[in-house]
Amino acid sequence: MDEKFLHHIWDGLHLNAQLQTVSGKKLRIAYQGQYNTGRGADFLNAGIVIDDYALRGDVEIHKQTSDWHAHNHSDDPFYNNVVLHVVYSHNSAHNLTIKENGETTEILELQSQLSQDINKLLEEHTPRLPNVRPSYCDLLSALDRDRLQMTLRDIGTMRFMGKVRRFNASLMFSDFDQILYEGIFEAMGYDKNKTAMLHLAQELSLAKLLEFKEQGCSNIDILAIVTVASGILDRSGKLIPASLSEMLQDSWQNQNCYSKNLPLDWQLFRIRPANHPIYRIMATLPMCLHYGKDGLLQAMLSEAHPKIDAPKRIRALQAMFANTVLPGAEKFPQPGKSVLNSLYLNIFLPIFQLWAAKTNDIELQNDVREAYQKHPGLAQNHITRMMGSFTDPQYQKMIDSRAIYQQALIELHHRYCRFHLCDECFKLRCL
Repeated sequence: MDEKFLHHIWDGLHLNAQLQTVSGKKLRIAYQGQYNTGRGADFLNAGIVIDDYALRGDVEIHKQTSDWHAHNHSDDPFYNNVVLHVVYSHNSAHNLTIKENGETTEILELQSQLSQDINKLLEEHTPRLPNVRPSYCDLLSALDRDRLQMTLRDIGTMRFMGKVRRFNASLMFSDFDQILYEGIFEAMGYDKNKTAMLHLAQELSLAKLLEFKEQGCSNIDILAIVTVASGILDRSGKLIPASLSEMLQDSWQNQNCYSKNLPLDWQLFRIRPANHPIYRIMATLPMCLHYGKDGLLQAMLSEAHPKIDAPKRIRALQAMFANTVLPGAEKFPQPGKSVLNSLYLNIFLPIFQLWAAKTNDIELQNDVREAYQKHPGLAQNHITRMMGSFTDPQYQKMIDSRAIYQQALIELHHRYCRFHLCDECFKLRCL
């Protein structure tokens, strides 16, 4: 059993409806987490419920329980946020996994708790990943235009609803304004620093920062708290003027609202200066503080409602960022159109959909669905470019015209292609 196939099982939640940990506790998976391409656990920001106790954190997956020690995770603090250790077979005398900080985490053994479809697949053959990636895709290259569009719409919608479920799981730990605030910060971190930005927003929540303001902290004080406590100010070099850096350091020393240092794993190697987290924080934080005081979600629905045309929505978001720039930061890079388009598609629309479902707002649900289906294509990334090589060239322009088609390619990659599960993908898509 290849460990990457176990990732596929977990990511697709190919598990029994009733799950139990090795220690005998009931387990419910609200959200399986996001696949991690960087340092640390395999899946990040998962939401689980163990015996009615909700937990949010990371998930590490192994073939055997003993792999935790074999891979030296027991000595690595980057695995201290793991809330569930998933294994195919449990081969340890202990029913809990011990982390570097001395805390324990529950273990889920998959072997006897797999869904019927995966059990059937295992009965037919043991999945083994090929060494060479296929050069032809039976799904993307064999369908005619109409069927390809229909298939991609279905898969793109599936990806969208997965994001809705993710934010719904986050509601177990916060509220709508907070999950929107977390989503904005995460999106502003891009691939390399989205995890650090998310953890920063979770630790220094919007409600906590607004409470600091009520206690007398200025926006500069709060910016100092966020940038100094997170360690990013010290790693900004000459990206900001020395005078501003000194002002933030002085504000940090003089404020009495917060003093904790956050051990965030900033990834700054070969990052473009305009994408540096210090600029993203300095652009995002004032906007969230300004609009968050009266309700961040309602402000976004008012200024960038899905019923508004896409170009006008993006111009409205640009204005929201531009109108809240702090003195001294006017010339710093601001989020561009491509960043805001991605933010709206991946964060705003799923949260709007969740809000509409919770409030039974049918009209808003329809507006969100239409906005998602018509959202113009985003700039290509390495996944959509790579997936495009398996698609008939005559359909590439069509795929690039709509974000929902691009999202479908990303979903196919994460669900099947990176595990080389071509046969399973083709069978499921053609049912």
